Amino acid sequence: MLFNKTLIIGMIVGILPITAQAWEHSMERGVDLYQTLDGNVSVSMVCDPNSVYGTTVSAVMVGIGSELDMNAPVTFRFPDLISIQATLDHGRISKADNEGGAWEPLLTGFRTHSAVAVSVGEEAYEVNLGEPMPFSCL
Repeated sequence: MLFNKTLIIGMIVGILPITAQAWEHSMERGVDLYQTLDGNVSVSMVCDPNSVYGTTVSAVMVGIGSELDMNAPVTFRFPDLISIQATLDHGRISKADNEGGAWEPLLTGFRTHSAVAVSVGEEAYEVNLGEPMPFSCL
């Protein structure tokens, strides 16, 4: 009888809708793709640690709702009060551009924190990232 209750509870939990609040990793065309979604905000990292496509591929991407192609100022504020400002170019911050030295602090922030406040233009969003990951980005 205990086995049946456990099985039923497991099936119920398995069908409940869950908001992804953890980095998901996949390999796409030879590069690592990390994605997380919290509510209306998506944050993705494309990492090319072996320079398969050169430095232009590695990037942090931000999407708000269905808007993925934004050209706007963005600020990332991590819980340790480190703030990184950059400009989204078609929704991305490229390692190749590394505007104002933003690349390394962004990687450090994402590798060490489970949350970040993302401000795009005049709007601010709290994003739960889940457990920090050892991203393959360099």
